[in-house]
Amino acid sequence: MKLNLTATTDRIYFRNEENGFMGYTTYDADLFKKLNTVTWNVNTDALKAKKKTYIFTYSKKLRAKTLHQVVMIHWYGLDNFEKARAENFIVEHHDNNAFNCLIENLSFAPSNVNLAKAQTYDKERKIALPFVAMNIFKDFKTKKYQITLGFNQEFFISFTDGTDKSLTSLNLLYEDDFRIVINDASNLLYNLTEYKKFVLDKLQSIDYSYTESIYILPEADGTLPAMVEIDGKWAIVLSEETRLHSVAPDLKLYEK
Repeated sequence: MKLNLTATTDRIYFRNEENGFMGYTTYDADLFKKLNTVTWNVNTDALKAKKKTYIFTYSKKLRAKTLHQVVMIHWYGLDNFEKARAENFIVEHHDNNAFNCLIENLSFAPSNVNLAKAQTYDKERKIALPFVAMNIFKDFKTKKYQITLGFNQEFFISFTDGTDKSLTSLNLLYEDDFRIVINDASNLLYNLTEYKKFVLDKLQSIDYSYTESIYILPEADGTLPAMVEIDGKWAIVLSEETRLHSVAPDLKLYEK
């Protein structure tokens, strides 16, 4: 299936509207020029069979054939890419979506860590969604990671100052070590799904930020509004029908 390229100010899209397909990566003017020098495809049979497949090119012009590899070569350089491959590292999609090639969603990871992630974190993350939405992001500028958590059910956390707070979201900051990040993420998922709690001090994060929960009174008929306006901004009201699937990284947290 041939794909068409378009771009906005922040993303490059790979589309086949006839088949409802879309993939994307982070916009960069030079990258967009490179990507337009070759033809991009996706395996139609694999898509129909719901098998994992990648956006790829048949050309050898870009030194790699899959989009996620081409993206990593562009941002990190060919030398770093080849060094990673020589050390048996692969390009990891944090959210396990092969068509999400945003640079914040990609890391070099040891192949054995990738396999372990596939058997634990990737599976448990889906199971945990009714309670918590967990995602991993990497900032290219600072090379730091964030694990973000969006709580779809009421969740209280105890802080070191002795206070307990109900949170809607929690952002955890990490140094540039994917193995540490995925280990903490996997342990977090296990503790949250099994025990509905975790100990913040036992994590290897270097900083964090959070958003406290805001409680909304139901309407007279007992129903909750879909959205409410708070301080001039619209907010979604979480319920059984409305859930968080992803919490964005806290950009200010990366600078700490």
